[in-house]
Amino acid sequence: RWLEGFYYCASGDAPPVPDGERPMAWVAPGTQLRARLRYPDGPLPWLSGDDLAFYAGEFARAGFSGGLNRYRCVDLDWEDLRAFHGAPIRQPSLFIGGEGDGPTMWGAGSISRYSQTLPSLHASVILPDVGHWMQQEDAPGVNAALLDFLGSI
Repeated sequence: RWLEGFYYCASGDAPPVPDGERPMAWVAPGTQLRARLRYPDGPLPWLSGDDLAFYAGEFARAGFSGGLNRYRCVDLDWEDLRAFHGAPIRQPSLFIGGEGDGPTMWGAGSISRYSQTLPSLHASVILPDVGHWMQQEDAPGVNAALLDFLGSI
């Protein structure tokens, strides 16, 4: 059940975090993420029971190491990409974010500078009422943005 709570809390369906409270992803030392989760009142329209069971089964089988290892080595990006610090990315690009997605909100300053850092940016699409799972929460919106981008290159 906790996986459903995790998906829900990072989605656009979850109510906003009340003022003064920290977001779900903030876990104090000595506590557990599980204690911060909230759960939906009913099924999520974009996450079928079969899909949730599949994801839970795969995490039970393989664990979370793969996903967590990405965060464990994030500091290596600064070392590996040091030669490119400040260099714009000139390839055709598209940004798609969810209005309620933590990384989209935390990265708002960077997103606002995309005209300088991504000079070949086709579009920056922020999907309304969508959280972290944008390809599931708004598959038609994501597909439309991708098809528009692909049609432009």
